[in-house]
Amino acid sequence: MSSECGPYLQMGKLAQQLANHFQKDPNLALEPLLAHFMEEVEVNLAADTFDHAGFIQRIQNPLKIAANATGKPRRKQFLLAMVDALNGRMEEVQGGQELNV
Repeated sequence: MSSECGPYLQMGKLAQQLANHFQKDPNLALEPLLAHFMEEVEVNLAADTFDHAGFIQRIQNPLKIAANATGKPRRKQFLLAMVDALNGRMEEVQGGQELNV
């Protein structure tokens, strides 16, 4: 996977779309949207052998920046929850020696 394109770009777009929906609709619960996002992360991790840690970081880093840049509390809450979930998954990947660097 090149650094210019890859599934992490689509995952970043999905994260932003879900954050938009969460910001606009106060009736949406965080957990189901976050679970959907993390299911998509898992699909990508299972699809091929590559640098799983790098994949997660390439999703996580722009989300951290977006969370810190937004002035919308629900959007920030959602993006930071995604960052935390990705961080937890990163620890699992590294602890389970699933990396194929």
